[in-house]
Order: sequence, then C-alpha cells, then structure tokens
Amino acid sequence: MAKSGSHVVVVGGTKGIGRAVADALGEKAVVWSRERGVDATDSESVRVAAERLLVQQGAPWGLVHCVGDFYEAPLLSTEPLEFGKLIASNLTSALLVTQAIVPSMLAAKCGRVVLFAAAGAGKHRAMSRAPAYFAIKAALVHLARSLAAECAPSSVTVNVVSPGLVVHEHSHEASQRRILPRVPMGRLGTTAELAGVVRWLLSEQSGYMTGEDITVDGGLQL
Repeated sequence: MAKSGSHVVVVGGTKGIGRAVADALGEKAVVWSRERGVDATDSESVRVAAERLLVQQGAPWGLVHCVGDFYEAPLLSTEPLEFGKLIASNLTSALLVTQAIVPSMLAAKCGRVVLFAAAGAGKHRAMSRAPAYFAIKAALVHLARSLAAECAPSSVTVNVVSPGLVVHEHSHEASQRRILPRVPMGRLGTTAELAGVVRWLLSEQSGYMTGEDITVDGGLQL
C-alpha cells in the first residue's frame, strides 16, 4: 500500500473560495494555481506538479478543485471562444488534476476528493442566468459521480460542493444583487462557510458519503 500524507492539494487556492479553503487547512494545504506556477488547464504543467508532489510528499490525503471561470450571457449570445474557456477552466482542469493525483490515493486506499459545481446545476430546469456555465457545471457533477463509483472500492470518497451566492473579491456583484431578494436567508454566503463544508468533507467523519452534490445557497433552490 502506498503511503498517504495529511496534505491536501487545493487547485485554485489563491483567490476567493479556494483561498478560504487553503487558509482553513493551513500548513496541510498544497496550493496549485497559475500564480504558483501550475496551470490546471495544461496537461504538462499538471503532470510536472504531480510528479514533484508525489516524490516530495507522497500521496495526498485530499484533493480540492475550486478553480473555474464564470460567464454570464444568453446561450445564443455565448461566444464559442468563451465557451471553450469555460470548458477548459471548469471541466478539463478537473479531469487533468484528478487523473494526475487520484491514482496515488487509490493506491494508498484512502483519501477525499472535493469538486466545486454551482447551486442549481443539477436541477431539471432552464438556467437562464448563465446557461453555458451551468451546463458545464452539470457535466462536472456527472464526472464526479462517475469518479466516485470508480474510487469507492478503494475507500476514496468523491463529493461536490455547489455554492450559491457567495461574496468574495472576485464575485459578480451586479448579478448577486439582482438575485439576492430570492434567497430565503436574505444574505450572501461567506467563503468561511464554504470552507467549513469542505473541511468536513475532508475529515475522517465523512468517510461513508460519496457521490453527493451538497448545495450551500441559503435556501435559493427551495
């Protein structure tokens, strides 16, 4: 059995929710971001980072993928270039980092994977606010469920966190102000609240839950 450490790879851990997750994990966080020299949309960059990590620290306990661009436009007005960027940042990056890291966790027969989607992405209804973005996040949820099924025999869990309106320095304020009156709790969520959910999903106590999509949106989907 491969040796597993206590460290957690946080992809996108220098901004917004990702930074809050990395801060909550403290010294356990291994941050991958373009600012730190790792481009999660580039297979070679991910491969080099993963090889370095596995040699220096061994298999991680956890992998948190919380990077991904947002784009708000009607579907018929969505530029193909922007759609391609959305796929690369939200979906391709998740595939690349899981393929690079998760096999070592399977060999260690333990670990946690947390991916980020968006509240409402799994609903059977039109998403007029940002249809291309939500379609890609829905694909990410299905990717996570398939990965969860592959990983379950090795005791590696895979779950999704789907935030609603969360305030941080890169949040889309105009869009959030427009939707806020529909939130039953009457306020925006915080990055600390999201980080708390992630910390539980990374814990030993979450070991019997996998393949789930956890919505954190103040009741917006009710």
